[in-house]
Amino acid sequence: MSLFARLTLNRGDLRLDAALTVGAGEVVALLGPNGAGKSTLLQLLAGTLRPDDGRVELNGTTLDDVAAGSHVRPRERRVGMVVQDYLLFPRMSVLENVAFGLRSRGVAREPARRRAREWLDRVGLGGYERRRPGELSGGQAQRVALARALIVEPRLLLLDEPLAALDAGTRPAVRAELRRHLAGYGGCTVVVTHDPLEAMVLGDRVVVLERGTVVQEGQPAEVARRPRTDYVARLVGLNLLRGVADGRVAELPTGATVALAHDAFGPVHVAFAPVAVTLSPRRPEGSARNAWELVITDLEAHGDLVRVTTDGPVSVLADVTPLAVADLRLEPGSTVWASVKATEINVYPA
Repeated sequence: MSLFARLTLNRGDLRLDAALTVGAGEVVALLGPNGAGKSTLLQLLAGTLRPDDGRVELNGTTLDDVAAGSHVRPRERRVGMVVQDYLLFPRMSVLENVAFGLRSRGVAREPARRRAREWLDRVGLGGYERRRPGELSGGQAQRVALARALIVEPRLLLLDEPLAALDAGTRPAVRAELRRHLAGYGGCTVVVTHDPLEAMVLGDRVVVLERGTVVQEGQPAEVARRPRTDYVARLVGLNLLRGVADGRVAELPTGATVALAHDAFGPVHVAFAPVAVTLSPRRPEGSARNAWELVITDLEAHGDLVRVTTDGPVSVLADVTPLAVADLRLEPGSTVWASVKATEINVYPA
């Protein structure tokens, strides 16, 4: 079982032009900022929105082919979908909500209810059959929505911000539980999220969408270690610079240079953590081979540290202690030297 999609859509300010593949049993986390086109892409896969051009194929069956004029209606696609507010029917019981998908496909009442009870047991909600959605916690409602989607045995499961409606205290446990359920599902799964942790935990592969275009994809650890856009770098907490390397030096577009610990050649990305940046009032001496004189533009609390934003020939983020802020008298507009050891830098082809 596999999904292949190559789709184009012009909708207002959004131009979506993206390709996506998902293997059998694979969970792909579609990560991107608001307005990137993530939910629009899900609607195209579900068939509730029709593309301007392109093709969708699921397990060898063509669902959309604009050139051939073919389009399979949403109810005939064998696609299950869970949205962020779950859309449970408030006047139906939990059992009736889960059985709804089967009933809408013509399954008789008793067989549908029997299957619904089995699925409620699977998601740990046996005994909740008579409750109404308003009597459930956010995590329980999410499990009901997941059971309702999976009971019809979809070939493709689409999850649109499935944890967004949960409070911060509930989210970690429900996220782990969702990951366990997805691991037992043999179809193709696409999870839309703007939360990098959610993408890294749920996804076997992460696909990053920006401005309607796929800008990076790979295994979660690879995407986190080697971001290819400023958006991804910010999400995973790294500084990202671009330059051209010649041996152990990379030259940036501003003319500034970055010393590298290993040889590299051609266009490269240079990444390092804000905690690897040392700030000092004067040019440092010693083993920190990279040092730039910069201007502080902002300071903001960042957990137990203070994140310092700088600007200059190299614009970097630095995480320092509140004591360092006081000792160095750091404030917007002041000048500071930022240094990074070459051994703290990760360099890879751009």
